[in-house]
Amino acid sequence: MNFDPLWSRRTIIIVIIIVIIIVIITVIVILIMASKKATGGKYEYHTLRQLSEIKERATTLGGIRTERAHVYGIVSEIYQPQLTRTGDSYLKIKVFDETLSADYDENRANTPAFIEIMCFANRKEDLPVLARPGDVIRFHRLECSFYRPKQKAQMNGGQYQQQNNNNNNENNFKGTIQFIAKIGQFSRGNAYSKTHFVLFSGEQAQIIDQDSPKQKSSNDITFMEEDQKRIEQLIRWKNSPECLGMPKIAYLGKYDRRIQDIVREKNYDLHVKIVDVGYRDGYPEVIFVWDGSDAEPMSLATPDFPQLLDDPNQAEPHGPMYWIPIDQDINPTQTVIERGEDVPPSTRRLLEEMGDVVLYGSAFPVYIRGFDFNDVMPKKGQWVKLRNLTAGVHGAQLNGAFFANSKWMVEVSGHPTWMDQVQFRQKANIVANWAPNVGVDSPNVTMIKHPQVKWDTIRSALLKEAPNRHRLYVRAQQFWPEEVKDWCVKNPVTNEWEYLFKILVEDATGILRVTVSPEEGKYFFRGLPPCDLNANRATLHQLRTRKHALLNGSNGIDNWIQICVRQFIPRKRNNRKDEKRTWELFGTSMVKDKF
Repeated sequence: MNFDPLWSRRTIIIVIIIVIIIVIITVIVILIMASKKATGGKYEYHTLRQLSEIKERATTLGGIRTERAHVYGIVSEIYQPQLTRTGDSYLKIKVFDETLSADYDENRANTPAFIEIMCFANRKEDLPVLARPGDVIRFHRLECSFYRPKQKAQMNGGQYQQQNNNNNNENNFKGTIQFIAKIGQFSRGNAYSKTHFVLFSGEQAQIIDQDSPKQKSSNDITFMEEDQKRIEQLIRWKNSPECLGMPKIAYLGKYDRRIQDIVREKNYDLHVKIVDVGYRDGYPEVIFVWDGSDAEPMSLATPDFPQLLDDPNQAEPHGPMYWIPIDQDINPTQTVIERGEDVPPSTRRLLEEMGDVVLYGSAFPVYIRGFDFNDVMPKKGQWVKLRNLTAGVHGAQLNGAFFANSKWMVEVSGHPTWMDQVQFRQKANIVANWAPNVGVDSPNVTMIKHPQVKWDTIRSALLKEAPNRHRLYVRAQQFWPEEVKDWCVKNPVTNEWEYLFKILVEDATGILRVTVSPEEGKYFFRGLPPCDLNANRATLHQLRTRKHALLNGSNGIDNWIQICVRQFIPRKRNNRKDEKRTWELFGTSMVKDKF
């Protein structure tokens, strides 16, 4: 039999390779077992404060000082997964615990309020799925890297020489520390990361054990009694008074804005309360947020920016911003609610869920664009911080937009600065942020003869029961009939000409259709008695001049007027009451020398 020496050599090489692989695996297992034996089978965890100071003891590895750590943290902010330039996925996570600072100041060197962790994976589905802030996440072998700054080189005698020759000096490593979790298979190769995570729910009433994680990067996880105690400790602390202020940034950042300070051309952050969620085809389309201030009023001539909407016609003009929790035709009484068939289901639901309704300030619409937000939607009633929003205009309304690079985090309450301003506004009964001061800065196009009537916003007026009287500071937006020549009609009984028309008025909280009756029309247009406007050209011209003064003011957005309105429920012929409310102008007239 012939013996192939070449085949023999190949066999020997293969056997040697197999043996080497077995030896390497054996050594790795021994090292892991030895490590666990040295710690009694337990992992030694860093607090997040210790993690922020890890640069003091980091080791040098290929020009980058690196250490691996085991940590627990509470998720403070929701980010969306992104793609790297190479096609891998990454996710930024902010976590905190009881060892970090509640009064962090970006202008002062102190303990941070958060630790930022960058998670990388070849597949998006390998990344943590963060459905809600407040959940607890654990990382094993988190990579902590502290990069040295780039060294400048200079020519010296035909050779390049480092400006700083002391490469071992600690001062060479004054860069930014980064915390990196490489999860699963990565770098388009066959290598697997050493970092693993386990995600637990932050709910207080639950059983914590090895079967309770919401997500884990490996089926084989280590879970001991100490793990259970630490998770329960973090959840208890998260829900305690001591944690107040920790999940939020306690200072005003350079992008923080009130709703009234939003500028369309710039990105911004908001500290707001979710007052309602609007759905389209079963998916959240818009969230309505509130911070107690008024959104900037837009002129009807302001160009729209329909790119914020998939369909520019899907949002009705004046609809979203105001979040009127009750229709102006419905009287908010328990009797009406109980008569379910006479109340639109949407109105009945809102009345039943109303609870603590905000009476001042815009319900600002923030549209969700570019991704599925359904699984990570902030809930109605939550205080949140929305970051990296944009703004545009649609239907003469200022709107926000939440894109894939936007993010949000839960807050315990509204920002203290904003809330102090809300309290001051309520005490001073300031019904409009953007309107000029009545009698000081306003054009005073109108005057009232009942100054004792208390100021109301439209939203607060809608929530009061009829009969009632209100004093409003509003902008006139539209008239019915639109043509001035149709504002006078002939009474079929008396055969006399009478004023009869409606005005659509708005403030930051709502819109209202106000009827101008024949008697109140005479008072409103004092000096201009009703007549056949098709035949009386002089009166028609004067009325058109007054309409222009009501609608436009001096520049299209400062046409603020004060009016008095009364609400009542008219009676039908058989003395039965109609359930629909009527809103009627009273005691208001135009100032003759202001137009």
